[in-house]
Formats: sequence, C-alpha cells, structure tokens
Amino acid sequence: MPLDPFALSVIFIGLGLGAIVKSFAGAGLPLVAVPFMSIFLGVEHAVVVIQIPNIISNLWLIYANRSKIKETPLHLELIIPSAVAVFIGVWFLSFADRELTGVLLAGFLGIFLILIWLKPEFKLSGLTNKIVTPAVSILGGFIQGSAGASQPIYSPLLYSLRLSRESFLLYNGLLFGIFNTIQVFGMLIFGMFTLEHLRQGLLALIPLFIFQYAGMKVSGRISRSSSNRLVLIILIAIEMKLVWDVFTK
Repeated sequence: MPLDPFALSVIFIGLGLGAIVKSFAGAGLPLVAVPFMSIFLGVEHAVVVIQIPNIISNLWLIYANRSKIKETPLHLELIIPSAVAVFIGVWFLSFADRELTGVLLAGFLGIFLILIWLKPEFKLSGLTNKIVTPAVSILGGFIQGSAGASQPIYSPLLYSLRLSRESFLLYNGLLFGIFNTIQVFGMLIFGMFTLEHLRQGLLALIPLFIFQYAGMKVSGRISRSSSNRLVLIILIAIEMKLVWDVFTK
C-alpha cells in the first residue's frame, strides 16, 4: 500500500535526523532512522531499505575526508572479523533474537561509557587492543548484519582509538561502507532485497542529501574537543534509548 502523507513525513524526519547525526558523529543513520521507518514499514523492511542511503552516506563521508586516508591506520583485526560476521548476521536476520541483541548493545556501550568516564585518557593499544578488538568486531559485525544498528558497538571502539575528527569520520565511512556492501550482497543472495526496496531506498536519498549536506557544513566549524563531546552525548543518548527498550519490552 502507498504510504499516506503523515507516514512519509515521519519517515522523512527520521532520515533527516539520522543524516544530521551521521554528519556529526560518522555513524547513527540507521540507529536513528530505522525506528522511525519501522513504525510504518516494519523492522526488517526498514533495515533493508536503509542500505542504499547508508552506502551513499558513507561514500560521502569518505570523499569529504579523503585527505586523511594516508594518516589513518587500517585496523585489519577489526575489519576482517567484522566483515565475516556481518554476512552471517544477514543470514540470521529473519530469526535473530532482538531482545538479546538489545541487552548486548546496552551492556557493551554502558561498559565503555563507564570506562571513559573513570579514565578519560583510555585508549586501546598493545595486548588489550589485540584481544578486545577482534572479539568486539565479531559481535558488532553479527549485530550489524542481523539488526542493522551496530553503532553502539563500533562508535566507542573507534572513539577509544583517539583519532582526529576527520580521521574518525573517514574510518566510520570506510567501516560501515564495507558493512553495507556486504549486507546488500547477502540480502540479494537470500532474496531479501527487491526492486521495491531499491525504489524506496532511492527515494530515501532525498532527505539524506538535504540534511547530511547541512550537517557537514555546520560540523566543519566545530572544534575537535566539541566534536568529541558531541559524540559522547550521542553515545549516552543511544545508551539511554537502548536501556529503555530493554526494560519496556
């Protein structure tokens, strides 16, 4: 059935807010937009449709911060396990336990926020990085593939690497761009991505272009310390939402 103007407006607003968060924090488009879209489309439908605007959004971030490519280290111990787990997560999308996923997301993000609060200079390095990063990458990749919203896993992990603002945005674009590509590939294999999903995904590019462009224009004038504080505020807000979802289901 075609959506009525009210439904389209809610979806438009959700995509717009998600695009603004994405432009500031490098992540958050699906986490913000999917709940709005799922009200009228359903969760699985929304996760599939969001892939097209998400891919374009990530390519945009990569292009805008391309000058930092040479100085931004690629952590293969994060990327490779995640890529494999994303594909497995897509396979489990139709019957993944969403309540358990929510608990894991809330618990992991809560631990990281407490750690950063107690030890603001915390940075993943050495043996800790070698152990924690691959383990978290597998969990995050599976959640990305099965729920489409792994930002609470990866955002604090990337934040702990203490990258510059531009490198942080670039890394988010690269990482989630790889994930989105794998997700679309998996959805095509498992017959989840249809021409109707493609059409709706292309329509979703309209609010994405408008709001991400505006957000990137404003974010470029914000200092690194202010940007870091904004990321933390977003992470805290996400944690509050996740905890609320866990206890209200």
